[in-house]
Amino acid sequence: MKNTTTNTTTSSTSSRCDHWVGTGGSSLYSLSDEDLKNKLTNRVVTYLNKGESTVKADGKRQLVIKEIDYCGYAKSTGRRYIQGKVQDLDDGGEAKFRSLHIAGITKVSGRISTAARMVKSLF
Repeated sequence: MKNTTTNTTTSSTSSRCDHWVGTGGSSLYSLSDEDLKNKLTNRVVTYLNKGESTVKADGKRQLVIKEIDYCGYAKSTGRRYIQGKVQDLDDGGEAKFRSLHIAGITKVSGRISTAARMVKSLF
């Protein structure tokens, strides 16, 4: 039997807003609103603020998206965004209503990883 296995190595680069790394990628833009909600709700996401954050100097935040109320595109820039209840793990776990640009999401954690982080945030 002939071995037909192919090994492929990929790399990605990221900028503050326009490129994706991790599991997100530009594929989040192509999802329907319902699929986007299913992909992000109750998951820890790594989010890069455009500028410095008042909580973290590097602007890199860990957020749990608890619910998404609205998905849309900004009129001025055309960038896709969501609005909903977000728990900020870097700010004492306080849940707030926020608008997040999809391009700022650099990583979407899996369900097991999210559960582990939620347990850690309790202690």
